[in-house]
Amino acid sequence: MYPLCMIVGRSGERYRLKKTGFRPRGNTEREDRGVRRMAVAHHTASESEIRAAVGTTVIQRTVTTRLFQGQLRARRLVACIPLTPNHCRLRRDWCQARAHWRTEWRFVVFSDESRFCLGASDGCVLVRIRPDQPVRPRHTGPTPAVMVSGAISYDSRSTFMVIPRTLTASLYVSLVIQSVVLPFINSIQGGVFQQDNSRPHTAVVTQHALQSVDMLPWPARLPDLSRIQNVWDIT
Repeated sequence: MYPLCMIVGRSGERYRLKKTGFRPRGNTEREDRGVRRMAVAHHTASESEIRAAVGTTVIQRTVTTRLFQGQLRARRLVACIPLTPNHCRLRRDWCQARAHWRTEWRFVVFSDESRFCLGASDGCVLVRIRPDQPVRPRHTGPTPAVMVSGAISYDSRSTFMVIPRTLTASLYVSLVIQSVVLPFINSIQGGVFQQDNSRPHTAVVTQHALQSVDMLPWPARLPDLSRIQNVWDIT
């Protein structure tokens, strides 16, 4: 980029050079195509990985710009639960009944289990696709994973417990309710316990173990309103 200046030629005439407004391209069209091809072929590759794979002197900012120009933005894979009209009605009724809650949320203990994949994507990996492509995860078979259980309140959390095998109602009571949930609930005066409606949670043995605990009613298929879901994203 040249500054605005006056240059005197051999004949004594003056010539004015104007600013170009941009720098000369530091990369070629071939390199640009390589960046886009890499992003299309490897949806989960980061910008740093794309730059390293191209194997040229393309800078990081150029990779970002070319991906943006090619409409190859990073998006999270879709992971959602289908809802029927009845599910939607129950969700709305539940929210409206507690729309006035303020300090009441301080006493709610949210709990859940989460499965973390050790190999393939668990849904937290960004993919680069064009706007007209569906953002859908692909599952090709069983993958190694670990399941953990825990609970959080307004200003504290319980011990996170690793689930060693398939979670049954009896295992849930002995490993989670008796060891983690009840001590945590008892440490909060006026604590209210929340759990979803999975089979181990709704079994008779579980209900018997929680008969002395105040429970927060929870409609089916309402995981997105549980505050502990935000904890799994940063764990």
